[in-house]
Amino acid sequence: MLGLYEVFYAATIFLRLITWGIVLYCVLSWFRPNFQAFFWLRRFIQPFVSPFQRLSMKVMRHFNAPVDLTMLFAVLGYQLLARLLWRLYLILARAL
Repeated sequence: MLGLYEVFYAATIFLRLITWGIVLYCVLSWFRPNFQAFFWLRRFIQPFVSPFQRLSMKVMRHFNAPVDLTMLFAVLGYQLLARLLWRLYLILARAL
């Protein structure tokens, strides 16, 4: 059976995988993205990025910005979530 640390560590690895997938997608999108791995990567990260699209649209409308900031907000959001996850781990570890 997995311990508390292993569960939180696995969640952190998953969040890092999502973050690096988003970064890789952004870098690959600057070039000619016409290969199969790019389309697979887009299908992988789209469910994780879509919650941040509404925030990005609000910011773009407010500042009249022509740049889509969805990927930046997603990376920052998952980085923040990883940090909060470890704070929760420390709280639970002290309580148990």
